[in-house]
Amino acid sequence: MVEIPMEQQTPSAAQGKRRAKFAVGGALIVVTLFGLVGWAMSRPGSTAFYMTVGEVRAAGTTQGAAEVKVNGNVVSGSVQKDGLTTSFSITDGSSEIDVTTESTLPDAFYSDTDRIEVVAQGRFDGQLFTASNVFAKCPSKFKAKA
Repeated sequence: MVEIPMEQQTPSAAQGKRRAKFAVGGALIVVTLFGLVGWAMSRPGSTAFYMTVGEVRAAGTTQGAAEVKVNGNVVSGSVQKDGLTTSFSITDGSSEIDVTTESTLPDAFYSDTDRIEVVAQGRFDGQLFTASNVFAKCPSKFKAKA
């Protein structure tokens, strides 16, 4: 194919080439973005920030360096403090798991509400969940009046 210099091309031919370049470039960007999103979504644990208590129990012991995050409500009256170590139980309504940690607990963990929701990050040995971090979800202060 013989290429005609730009100054000899008609305006519509130059615009057509320019549009084709933009279309190819745009399609390449869209395909790349979809590929990256697909790759990220296929990674294990990428779509869930944390697991429920039942899911952790069903998965069994955590292997190697993999830490998991488990979400649940603190069982009322289960909090025990012994020096730096704090032990408590959490539940998702159907399963219960014992958690122990030496990390500092957030102030929201000691709130006066009857329901304290936490996310614990750590390892499960089949019986006890050893948490390296415990995050307490703050109760909403903006609830509708009944």
